[in-house]
This record gives sequence, C-alpha cells and structure tokens, in this order.
Amino acid sequence: MKLKINLLIYALCLMVLVLASCSKMDDYLKYTNGKEMVYAGKVDSVKVRSGRERVVITGLLTSDPNITKVKIFYSQRKDSIVLDINRSLGIDTLNIPISLPEGSHNFEILSYDNKGIASVKVLVTGRSYGAVYQESLFNRAIKNAEKLGNDVFIDLYSGEVTSPFTKFTYTDVNDKEKSVLVSNDSSRVVLKNYKSMSKFKMQTFFLPDTSAIDTFYAAPEMIAVSEDVTGFYIKNSGNPFFRSDNGTGKWGIPRDWLYTPNVLNQNGNTAGGWSTDAGGVIHFESKDWGGEGLTNGKVYQTFTLAEGKYEMEYHSDGCGGNINSNFVAARGNVLPDIDKMDEQSIVLGYYHSTQSNTAGTHKTQFTLDQPTQVAVGWVVSTSSTTWLHFNYIKLRIVAEPK
Repeated sequence: MKLKINLLIYALCLMVLVLASCSKMDDYLKYTNGKEMVYAGKVDSVKVRSGRERVVITGLLTSDPNITKVKIFYSQRKDSIVLDINRSLGIDTLNIPISLPEGSHNFEILSYDNKGIASVKVLVTGRSYGAVYQESLFNRAIKNAEKLGNDVFIDLYSGEVTSPFTKFTYTDVNDKEKSVLVSNDSSRVVLKNYKSMSKFKMQTFFLPDTSAIDTFYAAPEMIAVSEDVTGFYIKNSGNPFFRSDNGTGKWGIPRDWLYTPNVLNQNGNTAGGWSTDAGGVIHFESKDWGGEGLTNGKVYQTFTLAEGKYEMEYHSDGCGGNINSNFVAARGNVLPDIDKMDEQSIVLGYYHSTQSNTAGTHKTQFTLDQPTQVAVGWVVSTSSTTWLHFNYIKLRIVAEPK
C-alpha cells in the first residue's frame, strides 16, 4: 500500500514538471499573437575573402528551396546589398563582391523566402586591404647577385610567408626581355644568358592572408649585378701584358697604356714600363738597373664609367729595393702626382704600398654617383737598384646587397 502511494506522488510531481516546462516553452507565443516562430533557411559556410579595397562574401544555400533573396548589411547597418536568388534543385553557391575602404568590416547576412520570412542572422567579420598595406611591402632581400660566365646567380634571404613569389625581369644577350618567377621557398635564381652591364628588375608579390583574392606587390627595383667588366674598359689587362713596339729584347713599351716619359728609362731611354719577365709584365725599374731611381712615374688608361660601385684589383709577383707604389683610380684623364694621393676631390680610391706589401693581390674600391671619366693605373717612385712587376689589373662592378 505504501509503495502505491509513493508511486502516485511521483507521477503527480512528474506531471507538474512537464506542464510547467511546456508553459515556459510556449511563453514566447504571447509575443507572437499565439503563432509559432518560423525562420527561412540561413546561408551556410559563410566566408569573407580579402581583396584590394573590396571583399568577396561566399556561402552556400542548401536546405530551404523557397529562398528568393539574400541581404547583407555592413558599415553598422548604414549600407546594404541585396541579391535576388533563383534556387536550383541542389546546392547554390554565393559569391558576392563588395567595394569597401581599407580596414576591418562586420557583416550581417539574412536570407528571405518567398513569403518574406527572414532567416536567423549570420554574423561574420572580414578585412579589405589598400594603399596602407601595399606601402608596407618590401622586395625580398638579396644576399648576392653576380655574373659568372653567361649567367647571373642571385642568392636570396628567406622570403615572407605571405609572399608566394618574386618576379625577376632582365634583358638577355639577344636584347630580349625575359622573366623568371621564384617561389618563396627557393633561395637561388639563375638568369640565363644575361646581358652584360645591365640591371634586372625585381618585384615581390604578396597575399595578405590565406583567403585573399587579390595579389599585392612591392614597388619594383632596378638592381645591378657584380660583374668583371675588365674587358669592356681596360685594354691589354695582363696575364700577360703585351708590348706595343716591335722589339725582341727584354725591354719594351706597354701596348694601349699611357705613360709619363720618365718611365722609358731603359735602353738609352727608348724602352721601359714593360718587360718580358713572367711572360710580359708592367715593369718599373731604376735606370738601366744600377742608375738613378724613378720619380712620379705613371702608367695608366682613361675611360668613362657609369654610376655605380667599382673594385679594382692587381697582382704583383714581386719587387726589390725601396718603393713608393700607388694603385689609383682618379677623376679625369690623367693620374695625379704621387704627392696628391690624399686629395679626395681627385682621387676616388687607391692602394698604397712599399717594398714590404706590394707583392701579392691587392684591391681598392670607389663609388661614382654619375657617369665620370676616370684614369686608372700606377704612380710609382723608386730608389736606385729597384724593380717592380705588375702581372694583371681587373675591374669589377660591385652590386650592393638589397
């Protein structure tokens, strides 16, 4: 008997709870004139894709075949766009471009059926990009760009993760424009059959995020390459040097080189500045070996160089005696005197040496900010019983890393 009473009490309590719950579930009906709430099907799988002063909103219409319109609100509901919909029997795809100024934007998306009933809101956020973003972009950094043989080899630092590629444009040996695209994960690019003494253009492209629909790019740059340009400017550059006279003896005159008269101090002042040593060298020596030394002797060439950074190099297989040697690049068509090496208005760069540090390979660099006529070569003074060899000279364009 007691068990039956307990079960009855439990059943009554359960009925009360169910009735109370149903009452709460139906409370909203007093706000809808007793009618149940009905919603149109919403847009599914909504995404906002970034673009250049625009976004593209994508989504799917899947379940409700009665959808006739989609409305998108933005700019705090001050603006909107309406898209008429003709549903197919399957899934329909939305692809809606909206022009917007650069910045972050919030969107509210509603769909409507053929009775004008709206869906629940779909709220999404997206971003458009423009001039501010583009001006923040820089081209990929270059470690080194050098012409070796017919090709240019460019070594690159790591690229930005938002950069899919960099474009290199150059002129080949046939004066045809060529382009190479280099992906973000490549660290070297080769420009085949590159035209000497020309510049290449580089431009790095960016996608601001993984869903971006527009590509952005850094400002293009024109870049020089490091290159041995000896053959373009310097005649008879050595290894060996050749003589200009028809003699067969040890002493001669260097072909294609200018010189001061005192350099011709051998064989009764008829030869000098060149000898058969080491197969053919620029050769400074005291008069007939045991005679007086040479003062302010010059051997040089002159030509016009384009703006840029340059490096000169020479090699000497040896010397003997007291020497004041200067390997010089200077403005103008003649080398300065030996006591003018520190005049920066004239001297672009020089390497000074004595008998202790003349032998070997040595370099000097200089920079021109505009096309300039230059003179390059040696200015030398020696004592008696002194000799000095130069085996070759080289001239390179030096590309500054970017």
